[in-house]
Amino acid sequence: MDETTPLLQNQTHSLSKKRLLVVFPALALIQFTSFLDQTCISTSLPAIASALDTGASISLVGASFLITSTSIQLINGRLSDIFGRKASLATALSIMGLGSWLCGLSRTPVELFAARAFTGFGAGAINALVQIAIADITTLEQRGYYFGMVGMAVAFGNGLGPVIGGVLTQTIGWQWAFWFVCPLCVIAISYLVSVWPASRSTSAEDRIWDKLKLVDWIGALASLLSITLLLIPISQGGSTMPWNSPATIGMLVAGGALFCGFVIFEWRFAKLPLMPARLFQYGRSTNILIYTNIPIGWIYWGNLFILPLYLQNVRGSSPAQAGVLMLPMVIAHGLTSGLTGILISMFGHYKPIIVTGAVCWALAAVEKMHYNEATPIWKIVVVGIFDGVGVGCSLQPVLVGLFAGSDTEDRAVLTGLRNFLRDMGGATGTTVSGAILSNVLYEELKLRFSPRIIAKLTSSAFALKDLNLSDEDITMITRGYMKGIHTVFASFAVLIAIHLCSCVCIEDYGLRRGPTRQRKKSIEAVRGRESRGGENGEVDD
Repeated sequence: MDETTPLLQNQTHSLSKKRLLVVFPALALIQFTSFLDQTCISTSLPAIASALDTGASISLVGASFLITSTSIQLINGRLSDIFGRKASLATALSIMGLGSWLCGLSRTPVELFAARAFTGFGAGAINALVQIAIADITTLEQRGYYFGMVGMAVAFGNGLGPVIGGVLTQTIGWQWAFWFVCPLCVIAISYLVSVWPASRSTSAEDRIWDKLKLVDWIGALASLLSITLLLIPISQGGSTMPWNSPATIGMLVAGGALFCGFVIFEWRFAKLPLMPARLFQYGRSTNILIYTNIPIGWIYWGNLFILPLYLQNVRGSSPAQAGVLMLPMVIAHGLTSGLTGILISMFGHYKPIIVTGAVCWALAAVEKMHYNEATPIWKIVVVGIFDGVGVGCSLQPVLVGLFAGSDTEDRAVLTGLRNFLRDMGGATGTTVSGAILSNVLYEELKLRFSPRIIAKLTSSAFALKDLNLSDEDITMITRGYMKGIHTVFASFAVLIAIHLCSCVCIEDYGLRRGPTRQRKKSIEAVRGRESRGGENGEVDD
């Protein structure tokens, strides 16, 4: 069955400005709710680690979420092409709400990891679906402005999440850092269903089973298993799993081989591939914008994981105080997202904004390498603002650049690929940052404390209260933490330098420029090879 089958939905809607003003708040609310869910537990992690005794596996709270969030990205676009954006968004919100409720009910680390992984299937789908939906109802010239609006919703979700999570954790318990998301999901679903335009294609006789047969289930399963096999040993290597153990080596080798097999299957054999080879044939600039999402996700999610640990475990801030100290970064992110959207739509160019953001992000990364136990609050605020500008100039503008350098009909799978790489970077960044911190802390403290106590200290300084430690011991622990955090920040600085150099090398296609003859020939050649190899063309959106 080829990609022009009537089972695939034509979901491009030309909406008036008046109608957009009704529909867009629904998308903004959905994205806001999603990022609230993703970030509200960042300031709750030490309390969760103490309550459930997670030890060094605390990074799996974030990693389990990001593993499933990453794995769903590639199949996202295809499922929404087949079943429609509205149905896909409503399903994703329902999964996220149910997963958050189950997280609050968890009584063991394994239950929490499993529930958070389930939540990731929904929340991860939402991020890509909102971006695909925006592309459905706006023109390329409008897109920068509307992406900026949704970027502001992302930023405020990021900002309020740590504050709300911290306050709820301090007042009524860490469980409510999960549960408060559930009613927001219900409200978002109700609003979406009431305002989203109806799809125009699928005939009544089309059966669910026929639609399900279109999905590349082999590719989806292979990507999920390969990511899981790679990230579990990375997150636990050197702490609960020795790097040279057969289990660690076996999972890394199997994960790498399976991912290579996934790529080969997608490019050569899949009838409706989740990651078509043609996406990498648009030229150097588009490829740079695709791959730079790996360091973007790595640094973005890594910061959200490591900063609360620094603020609470090194500086002794409460969860609520840690959330407040992260607000400058988030406010700057929100304001920058809105402003960059306006500037891109106004001037028709995105490269200057992306490069400016990379420079600000690099300056913040260098300064964070000098953080210590007594870093002035004003410096944390200023660095947070530079961080926020870097994020705001990277997340949405990069996607605008990808759309400008590619064909309209590829937007769903291209958005899925972009989010897949960004979340894969985020999952890897979170797990690697946790592994670096736990390994450095273990090396610094192994002569004084047992491995079990070190594991508890890795995830939460709350454990200090129960150990009756001397001032000398506390000083040693704090220094060990700081050394580990400095190492993590140094790794971020290297990645940001790579990101900056990559961004300088991109070509700005502008917002009104169609595909060049060279890019058209490249695309036609790849599609010809796919056709001769038994593959099909792209989705006619």
